[in-house]
Amino acid sequence: MGGFLTHLADKLAEKWLSLLVLPGLLFLAAASCARLLRHGAPFDHRPLTAALRHAGPRLHEPASAVLALAGVLLAAAAAGLAARCLAALVQRLWAGPWPAWAAPPARVITRSRRSRAARSPEPPPVTRYLPDRPTWIADRLRLVDDRVHAEYGLRIALLWPRLWLALPPEQRAPVDAARTAFAEAAALTAWGLLYLPLGLAWWPAGVAGLVAAAAGVRQGRAGAAAFADLAEAAVDVNQQLIAGLFGLTLRDGRITPDDGARVNDRLNKGA
Repeated sequence: MGGFLTHLADKLAEKWLSLLVLPGLLFLAAASCARLLRHGAPFDHRPLTAALRHAGPRLHEPASAVLALAGVLLAAAAAGLAARCLAALVQRLWAGPWPAWAAPPARVITRSRRSRAARSPEPPPVTRYLPDRPTWIADRLRLVDDRVHAEYGLRIALLWPRLWLALPPEQRAPVDAARTAFAEAAALTAWGLLYLPLGLAWWPAGVAGLVAAAAGVRQGRAGAAAFADLAEAAVDVNQQLIAGLFGLTLRDGRITPDDGARVNDRLNKGA
């Protein structure tokens, strides 16, 4: 038991360092540059050197050095926690639903996206596939449910948790990878957003924030698209598995909309 607890503590410390402290330290360094440097001389090291020289004598005492190190680590961890909270909000805004207080702008953005899609020279062939959410990612995830329902009569929101429990590990692995990529993209976007205000005082931080946020959005779209494709594919290639889970007798080797309606009713518990 002692060895297990030691191993667990090492893993937790490793996660704490990699997810919170190290990115937080980089952010604190950028914040220090934003405080000490100017736009006209963004890479002038002399103000940084002077600040370190000024703090040096106080750090010669062991107690002061320990307190300073602890303060820096706590500040870095706090920045990391702020980024994680912001990343959760980014995922909420990307995938929806948006909070109640954001409903008015969500409706405006959705109408604008739907209007642009309707005016496109190549509009979607089915009205239900037009934009119906404020973000591309939310619409891409919604389309999984619409497409599966159109083909099989199944509601993926009801089916997916049950299907996920029955999927073999080799099918779960790429789905987990897509979800992890989506979460990491949201974290990258969150860090980019935190760097943007520093750009008001030190323009390299603003540039870094813009690049990180843009890369995060791009990766988030790719991760969401991969997850949506894999979730839909899991239903397509596991017709027999789904039939076995819910006692269906397949005709022509596929689930029909009538079969899907019965499964939905069962999973809804008659509600």
